Amino acid sequence: MSLLFLLLPLLLCAFVESPNPEDPRNVWDVVIKTCDLPGAGTDASVFLKVFYETNHGSETFELDNPKRDDFERNTRSHFKLNLKQRDLVNLGLYWWPGFTLSEQWCVDWIIMLNSNWELCFEGVFSKWILHYKDPPTYATQFHRLAFEDCVNPAPPTATRHPYRRVDDIAELRLPTDDLVRRD
Repeated sequence: MSLLFLLLPLLLCAFVESPNPEDPRNVWDVVIKTCDLPGAGTDASVFLKVFYETNHGSETFELDNPKRDDFERNTRSHFKLNLKQRDLVNLGLYWWPGFTLSEQWCVDWIIMLNSNWELCFEGVFSKWILHYKDPPTYATQFHRLAFEDCVNPAPPTATRHPYRRVDDIAELRLPTDDLVRRD
């Protein structure tokens, strides 16, 4: 009888479906806004630690776009991450300076957005981030937002690319003289 009590939890765990991190629905957009202060940007390796409610779990991600200058002063840096869970409870940041210890990095906020689940979380930092540090620097405020409140127009200083319809571009327009009407 006692053997049954030992094996029962193992058998139940085999039938519980665990989240699949490779599921495309688990892809999150992460936007990090660097402060507009002198010396606020960095070229260093940045790490985001995501904390979950279930099992008090966490994941750590290195954030880097090798072809871009990330985390420059007063800019937004965008990343895509596959998270294991969607029950976020807090965010933390830390980073590794490149060549000198005098480097600094300041973050205003982080937005975590998943359009498949219509979830949005906001982590407000508004402070300098500690380097070489785990546990990381935590968000001073962490909120779940209504999905539609998470997406806002770009600031007035954003680069705006003109939009042109294919019909308006002469070199891309299809010739109409050889089209035959079919009834």
